[in-house]
Amino acid sequence: MVISAVSTLALYCPRCGKIELHNVSRFAINNAACQLVCSCGQVQGAISSSGRRQYLLDIPCVVCETNHLIFLDSNLFRQPKVSKIYCDQTNLELGFIGKTEAIIATIAKHKQEVASLASEMAGQSDGSGIENSQILLEILNKIHDIAEQGGVYCSCGNTDVDVDVLVDAVELSCPQCEGRLLISAKDEQALARLSAMEVLEIAPLRRTSRK
Repeated sequence: MVISAVSTLALYCPRCGKIELHNVSRFAINNAACQLVCSCGQVQGAISSSGRRQYLLDIPCVVCETNHLIFLDSNLFRQPKVSKIYCDQTNLELGFIGKTEAIIATIAKHKQEVASLASEMAGQSDGSGIENSQILLEILNKIHDIAEQGGVYCSCGNTDVDVDVLVDAVELSCPQCEGRLLISAKDEQALARLSAMEVLEIAPLRRTSRK
């Protein structure tokens, strides 16, 4: 029997907003802390051994502006299902932990759903109206994640929000009060700003009173 000593962590990058997969050796972790660095050069955190069959993940949080210390059981790396890593103060999703194949499948499935949604909303199979489809898909992906946590709503109380894809932005609208929220999708800076958010609240449309 061959037992793999390599585990996988997938973390959202606070600089570029993308998700980076890190293959870490449990043997290496037991000897020293393993630094986790995104392909853009941003340090995403570090993981080290913390007693028998337990690891300590030291990860920065752009929302709390501090580092979180998260204890991980070694079984999480080998389980068939993917577990999500959250900021315990804001419930912001920070990444995934599990088997490499399961994480890749989860990310691929999610991106496929978002791509299908983008194509459907854009109404253009060739994507000619979208300047940067990759950033747009990442923006839609993040909006979907926030919505899954109940963080997309209108302050009028409505949670049934419409989404429209524009040339370089995504517009959230409330059919109840006609409120609007425009989210930029121009560049990676816009993606990084959205990645630091956990709530997207639409403001109701202000109506001028007539005398």
